[in-house]
Amino acid sequence: MNKKTVKNLAKAVVNVGINVQPNEEVYVLSSVNALDITREIVEACYKRGAKRVIVKYRDDKLDALDYEYQTAETLTDKPKFVYDERNYFADVDGCVINILCSDPNGLKDADAAKITASKRADKNGLMPYYDKAMAHKIKWSIIAYPHPEWAKIMFPDLSEKEAYKKLGKYIAKTSRVDNDDPEAAWKKHNAELFTRSEKLNAANIKRMHYKNKLGTDLYVGLPENYIFAGGGEDCNGVLFNPNIPTEEVFSAPDCNNIDGVIKASMPLCYNGKIVNDIVLKLEHGRIVEYSASSNEDVLKGIIETDEGSRSLGEIALVPYDSPISKLRTLFYETLFDENASCHFAIGQAYPTCIRGGGDMSKDELKKRGINDSGVHVDFMVGTKDLEITAETHDGKTLVVFKDGNFTKDFE
Repeated sequence: MNKKTVKNLAKAVVNVGINVQPNEEVYVLSSVNALDITREIVEACYKRGAKRVIVKYRDDKLDALDYEYQTAETLTDKPKFVYDERNYFADVDGCVINILCSDPNGLKDADAAKITASKRADKNGLMPYYDKAMAHKIKWSIIAYPHPEWAKIMFPDLSEKEAYKKLGKYIAKTSRVDNDDPEAAWKKHNAELFTRSEKLNAANIKRMHYKNKLGTDLYVGLPENYIFAGGGEDCNGVLFNPNIPTEEVFSAPDCNNIDGVIKASMPLCYNGKIVNDIVLKLEHGRIVEYSASSNEDVLKGIIETDEGSRSLGEIALVPYDSPISKLRTLFYETLFDENASCHFAIGQAYPTCIRGGGDMSKDELKKRGINDSGVHVDFMVGTKDLEITAETHDGKTLVVFKDGNFTKDFE
């Protein structure tokens, strides 16, 4: 990325992503391969009036060494201070920026069981942070920055230099920062996503039926007072964008009312391992059968995390002709691949996907069919021939998707 693009991306995540307000505190999760963008982000935060900015760096190779040499016990029994730093920012209603910059195959040789156990412990240790983040009671945003190994996987026929350059261009384009006014571009895009969400919310949908030639044939019930959202989210009256890029409008299913078969249309890259050809069978909202052609143990670890990980927590609608999908390139990174395809998430639902959900207890949310889990893992199901029909509470049948895209009634 050239200097102008790096500055634009930094400004986008600071001004549009977390929308820093004067005297707020900011936590930046970064990578040793993303120093340039990190420095720009920190400066941009201070120029917006941030009180304090703290940066934590990560490294793929150090993570791999931890999984190789630590025992499962040490990976799951970490000192409290490991989690205190990020939880502090939840306590003070701070902001969190997460910069994704890693090798998709960085943990391909690591023990999947160790990874699963460690991530599960991390989720428990960071529960104060995740509870607030999922309910949009603090602002957070995720962006990506090119990594040499990531670029080589995406563009194996190019030289390392050209692959890295091309990945940077793709990130800039899809993040809407390859122009002179990224903030204006995001304002326009958010307005389009808000319009789609409003149309779905007004439709009074009871359940949706997904079907394509790949083999997905699934009925998904929606909870009463469901909310579809997309683009910017509200946090105490301040608009922020959790994902840069984003093309989805999403809601939560009724986790007790999902029946049928889902076949993933794209690989899932999870914790440095690539899972191919995911197939799930659900009955009354529970995953009763599952398989994958590679790294099935990773899928098993996700689904068997807890009771809630045996159901779904998110349904997201993304047109087949979205800007990311039109690149016809697999990113091996969920932040991008989920925005090239309709997708579901195994596990945790966003409480804000039903009216008043952000202020409900977990028991109240459960009664309304809002799933609770220690994981939230998106996987892609969209195809060129995907059709989605909706049955409304007043008995109408609406066509939401035809040939992989929104119909005119829901554009």
